[in-house]
Amino acid sequence: MLFYRTFKRPKAIGFDLDDTLYDNRPILMAAENALHQFLIEKFPKTASLTIKDWTEIRSKLVHQKIELQHDVSRARLHALEAGLLICGYHKEESTRGSQQALKHFLHWRNKIDIKPEVHQLLEELSQQFTLFSITNGNADISQFGLEKVFSFALRPSLTVPMKPSAELFQQAQQKLNFSGLDILYIGDHPVSDIVGSNNMKWQSAWFNPQKIALNHYKKPLQLPTLEFEQITELKLLLK
Repeated sequence: MLFYRTFKRPKAIGFDLDDTLYDNRPILMAAENALHQFLIEKFPKTASLTIKDWTEIRSKLVHQKIELQHDVSRARLHALEAGLLICGYHKEESTRGSQQALKHFLHWRNKIDIKPEVHQLLEELSQQFTLFSITNGNADISQFGLEKVFSFALRPSLTVPMKPSAELFQQAQQKLNFSGLDILYIGDHPVSDIVGSNNMKWQSAWFNPQKIALNHYKKPLQLPTLEFEQITELKLLLK
């Protein structure tokens, strides 16, 4: 571990999910492929659309309706309905079909296997700290066995913006009823996770397995409290 700021033993530890506790890329790829196959089988007129086409439909919708950028499930639902309409399905069928397709996608999106050593680590940490999660995505901890170690899980919606906006962090702090330095937040994203938690005066831990430089095209960056490369290094927090 590399420490950039004075570290205080926390009372609560928050985790990002995607690309922090597991590699999210293959999970999303499998879910996208499963969704695409489902659409072709159930709605044959969509065979002309590629996964890239569906992504572009979703991107255009999010651009038109900015609030959708904070709710990835709702954005996908709207895009599925729009795509079905484009392919010639009538409104009622498109609405019903988009709901079925989203349900299928979320089933596959939550086929997440947490490594045994990560499960063990979280269980050990939960004996000494209050654990919780804040994610910008739509992973559901109850679908892959983490509901037993996390006290709560938060994610954005149409009315609650994504990290690094303060709202999700504020909700967590209210639930925890701890002061800022008593909370350590862990994530892989230098803006969403580190800037977001730093702005709340929490402690922050940057998970950086690729050993990348601390920079990002979106915003000026802030140093985390600490940086680490292997999730199992968090065992150092145990006493």
